[in-house]
Amino acid sequence: MEASKILRQVFETQEDWKDFRKGLFTSSQINRLMAKPTKKELEAGEVLSKGAKSYVLELISNVKAKPKEQYYSPAMEWGNDQEPQAVLRLAELMGKDVTDNDFIYTSIGGFVFFTYDNKSGGTPDVIMSDCIAEIKCPDSHTHLYYRLYVNSDNIFDELPDYYDQMQHNMMLCQREKCIFLSYDPRFKEASEQIHIVEVLANKERQQEILQKIEFAHALKNNLQLL
Repeated sequence: MEASKILRQVFETQEDWKDFRKGLFTSSQINRLMAKPTKKELEAGEVLSKGAKSYVLELISNVKAKPKEQYYSPAMEWGNDQEPQAVLRLAELMGKDVTDNDFIYTSIGGFVFFTYDNKSGGTPDVIMSDCIAEIKCPDSHTHLYYRLYVNSDNIFDELPDYYDQMQHNMMLCQREKCIFLSYDPRFKEASEQIHIVEVLANKERQQEILQKIEFAHALKNNLQLL
């Protein structure tokens, strides 16, 4: 990913942020482009899977049609409510303060969004001088699963959607490491409330992501002309 094609933008409102990103492939959904085409699709010369094409169509409809009504679940509200506390715990673990210049919590002071060549974009939860961080505040049973079964060696297989999200954001922020942090304050022991997995930049996977973005962007442009 060429650094000269990466732009950092800050939006005053969440509405402006959502409106700007609605036609771009975003880090949180980038894994949808990565599914391998079926044998039949490959024989037909297809590069993108049916699911990836569906994502392309969604982006087109996001621009051409009225936005869908926002959906919020109790789990989503819980995650949003707990994230600031998780960020405070991360800063403490890293020996930093949320007011430090090299510790940027991207939900404070405006909505930060990185874009690449007007094709894709993303917002990591935290940006530090040498890494970024992705914060999750899941249900307790999911958090426990992460603690027991998810580590640096298997996170690609266990959480492929989050893995690709982190790889894409690392490219956008030009960082070589991402901290995946799961937080659940409902656990009684403080040591059990946090689970951290360090994810290193995977250049091969990043290149695959970029290639899929290029194919998907070209398809989107062609379909918009029809």
